[in-house]
Amino acid sequence: MEKHYRVVFVYPDGHIEEIQDQFAKGADALEYGNSLLAQVNSTEDVFQKGNYEDEFGEQKERIEPYFMVVEVKGKKLRLAYTSKGH
Repeated sequence: MEKHYRVVFVYPDGHIEEIQDQFAKGADALEYGNSLLAQVNSTEDVFQKGNYEDEFGEQKERIEPYFMVVEVKGKKLRLAYTSKGH
């Protein structure tokens, strides 16, 4: 059974995105996740770091963005890495 890796990203406003790219190597997924994290952090530095308004007009607190690398083997998923807390 062949395996691949996916990146799941959590943005500062709390929304979660599963990146559609598939990576043959975990190291490639990790590199992509780190690159995306750097881009998001750079973009956030341009804007005021504060609260966000959700789709219902409620104030949401900004969270620290992070990503996860998930190993996919058939229908089984395994968390291979998380940048949260690093």
